[in-house]
Amino acid sequence: MIFPDEYKFVGIKDRERRGESVYFATEYLISREGPVLYHVKSRGSGFMREVVELETLASGQEIVFHPDIVDTRNRAHLIELADEICQKKKVKVNTVVFGGLDEHITFVKDPDPKSILTIDVLDVSPPHPPWLVHVLANLEASGILGDLTVRFVPRILDLRQFDCSNVYFPCRASGLGRSLDTDRIEHEHPRIVGCSISKEIFLANNPGKDFEFINICPLQSTERIMKPDGPFITRCCRSEQKGLTEKNGQKGIVVHWGDGPAKIAEAVRCLVEDLRR
Repeated sequence: MIFPDEYKFVGIKDRERRGESVYFATEYLISREGPVLYHVKSRGSGFMREVVELETLASGQEIVFHPDIVDTRNRAHLIELADEICQKKKVKVNTVVFGGLDEHITFVKDPDPKSILTIDVLDVSPPHPPWLVHVLANLEASGILGDLTVRFVPRILDLRQFDCSNVYFPCRASGLGRSLDTDRIEHEHPRIVGCSISKEIFLANNPGKDFEFINICPLQSTERIMKPDGPFITRCCRSEQKGLTEKNGQKGIVVHWGDGPAKIAEAVRCLVEDLRR
């Protein structure tokens, strides 16, 4: 796959005119006439350089110009979109050219969806969507993470599956019913659904009482949905758990339960840099 790191490396011209100089950063040149995609070798100094060689990478029906304006910085989306276009075309297409809102252009040649890094998002619901899933979706839409070439796959533990006649959830914010912060424990053998802090709060208020405990902390839960199949991001209410970690043999990163978009974006970059180092 060829996908320039930045669109500044891509030049475009309307007609074939040999002998013209190119901008010093130009590594690829697209001619609408043909069309043709070239790899450029140049020499010299200054902003404009002499072209030494134009290597044809794709031409004619192999090239498609995507008709819509896209976010040219969202690399994962463009790879997936280019792959979809190449698969659907009856003729042999291997290169898709994209234009952005700022009128800069880029391209993807021989798109490879396997080059996209998949990150599991471990979180609990309700609310739905969970906070971490919600924030990451907004960060993706804003383009802040577009250069990382990642996709996020939610792995959500639905707390409603643990509901029963004697259950107590961590707090009323869940909206699921009885909770440790608002209700007295009235059952002889209550089911406590929460994290280790929930357990500590219960024991502090009910010393010696028999109970069933279900740990729903995404970092500690043994539920299958909370066992990542690859790199992951999750959150925990214990600040000492923040940072790079491992679970189920997979590398991941933990943010604090209440972290906002800026810190979550920073954590994603930290994880990706660690994985690709």
